[in-house]
This record gives sequence, C-alpha cells and structure tokens, in this order.
Amino acid sequence: MSESVARRFYVDGPFGQVHLREASPKGGVADKTPLICFHQSPMSGIQYRPFQDEMASDRIVWCPDTPGFGGSDAPPDLVTVGEYANVMSIVIEALGYGPNGIGPVDVFGGHTGSVIGTELAITHPDMVRKIAYPSVALFSDEQKTMMMQRFGGPPGYFTDPDFIGSTYKQTVLDGNPELGPERRLELFTERLRSGMKAWYAPEAVMSYDAAGQLKKLTQPALVLVLDDMLAENTRLAGELIPNSILVEMTHIPHALAWDVHAAEIAKAARFFFDAAL
Repeated sequence: MSESVARRFYVDGPFGQVHLREASPKGGVADKTPLICFHQSPMSGIQYRPFQDEMASDRIVWCPDTPGFGGSDAPPDLVTVGEYANVMSIVIEALGYGPNGIGPVDVFGGHTGSVIGTELAITHPDMVRKIAYPSVALFSDEQKTMMMQRFGGPPGYFTDPDFIGSTYKQTVLDGNPELGPERRLELFTERLRSGMKAWYAPEAVMSYDAAGQLKKLTQPALVLVLDDMLAENTRLAGELIPNSILVEMTHIPHALAWDVHAAEIAKAARFFFDAAL
C-alpha cells in the first residue's frame, strides 16, 4: 500500500457538520486534481479507506460521510439526492475548490454515491472535472419497488429483536475472512451509526431519475463493472452516459474492492483520472 498522511475534520453544512477523512501524499507533493469519494449506504467514508490511501500517493483524497451517516450530522427529515449533492458542493467550496476556488475536483462514487456524484456533476458542472463509477444505482421501476420493500422505512432496531444479531452475523461472523476481523467489526459499527434514519438515503435513491440524469452528463466518465448486485445496472448506465469508458472488472467482488483489490481499483482509476481531457 502507498504511504499517505491522514487527518479527520469537519465542514459546516446545511444540516450541521459534515465529517471528512483526508489522505494526502506523505512527502507533501499533491500535484494531481483532488479526488472526492462518495460512499454507499448505510455506510460511511471509512468504506474507502484502503483505496483512499492508495490514491493519495500523488493527490489529495477526501472521503466525506453523507449527512446522517458516519460522523456527519443527520437531516431532520427525508431529503433528496439533489440536497445531498448540494451539501457536497458546499463541502468542496469549503475545501477551497470549485469555480470560485482553485478549480474542479474529480469524483468517485458507487451505489448511493453514484447518484450523488451524478447530480453534483450535472448541477455544478464547473465543479467536477471527471467522474468514476464503481457500480451505478440505476433501477427500473420494478426494481425500485423491490428495493423499497427490502430497504424502505426505518430499520428494525425496535421492531425486530434479531435485527442487530443478524446484522452482526452477516457482517462480522460470516463476513469475508479476507477482510480480517477488525475490519469487519469496523464496517459493522459504521452500518449502525446512521440509526433510525438509515433509510433516508435509499429513499432518496429510489426517488431519483438516474436514467434521465445520466444522459445529461458532460464530463468524461469511467464505469467499472464489479461482481455485485448492480453489475447489469452498471452496464446499462455505461450505455446511457454520453462520454463514458466501460471496464469489466467482474473478477472483483464489490465487498472486497476497497480492501483486497484496492491497488487494482486505484490503478484503473488513476489511469482514467490522469489521462488528458
């Protein structure tokens, strides 16, 4: 793994404070366009930590926690993907970037993070230079109905006595041993931190017109097809995005992408981000 220096801090946003983890080159030379990574839900920016450290060998990499997840304050009510994207635009401006700052950033986002990144790129085109998608949350109406039945509504903390135990068994006890016990435990705790508002992000995703918005993208896009539930959806997204490069990486399970395969994903992302426009 490449050596990098990490720090944590907060930025003020419309729903309260947004927590970020920043990684930068150990030698202090970050001569590439900064990268901001948007995570899936329910999770936090810690999901990307090994990948973030790999990418930070020659650029600054930020992994913010979406409002209501990780260490970021939660919105009081249900929000839209547009509101999540607006928060991230405020974060980027606070970091000194954007059209009124140093310049645009690159974006990396999968699952929930993919639609937040899409909306940010569309509504703030001068803020995003390039965007990479490791799995795209693009669903048909039928799939949206099925997903809401599975993930919609508040989690069963107070209605299902087996909720915590089953989540622990799935994530820690039966989790992939390649992640290691401490990493599995870390991911388990991050899943729980969003509490009763964990469904806000899935609700926003299912209410979002991903198909229509992806067609509006003007930035170059890298679409990575991993071995996960969104593989076919991601391939379709690659067909909808006007200026996209689709790379099949189905030998990589999504659950292991940011840890076991962090260097390989980083290599593909770096090649794309470093290529001339």
